[in-house]
Amino acid sequence: MNVLTDDTVPTDPELRRFVDLSMPLTGFAGYDLHGTGMARLYLDTARRQIGADRLTAFLDAWQQALQTPEGPKRLSPLDREIARALAYLWYTGGWPRLAPAAHAALRREVPNTESVASPSSYPEGLVWRTFAGHPAGAKPPGFGTWALEPPPLPTEEEIREELRAAAEDPAVQAVSAPVAFQTQLPAGSVPAHLLPGPRLSRAVPPSAVPAAAAPPDPEPEEASE
Repeated sequence: MNVLTDDTVPTDPELRRFVDLSMPLTGFAGYDLHGTGMARLYLDTARRQIGADRLTAFLDAWQQALQTPEGPKRLSPLDREIARALAYLWYTGGWPRLAPAAHAALRREVPNTESVASPSSYPEGLVWRTFAGHPAGAKPPGFGTWALEPPPLPTEEEIREELRAAAEDPAVQAVSAPVAFQTQLPAGSVPAHLLPGPRLSRAVPPSAVPAAAAPPDPEPEEASE
């Protein structure tokens, strides 16, 4: 079990904003998005794919669109394509092939092909959580679980009730609040174990872990007289 501390909680305002504005794109709470451990990687991936300035411009447009009744309809065709790519990234762990017009408008200098953000992003894709599944070959579901039927999908009323309950939970409010409120949270206002953060078990790749020291040679036995 990973324990989250003040040192592991993301405090970068840009990262928090990226996650906050990814919530309406994905339908998942900020706590869940941070919990994948992929937020920083996805932010860096989006910057690399479309450029830091263009990503900021999209986030500005998306934030403004969310405050209007039209919502996503307020976005330009290019911004809608970026929104699709970001949702695809969160759900699959890969960056998709963009529409040719969007690729040209962005003047991208990279091939317009689908690419995986990281080997660890595939098992963390949100798609598996949408149907209580698991990524084949990456995360075993547990011994004997194939004999059990998957849980039924929640009804709309159950989803509404869950959202109403979450809205009244101070801990959920703290980690899923809009940017304007999240950046003003005083330090220590939320228990550390309830805050999102990177998965410590994935912080160091196995190849970087030093091998154990060889056991010392046994001392030679003294010759018997």
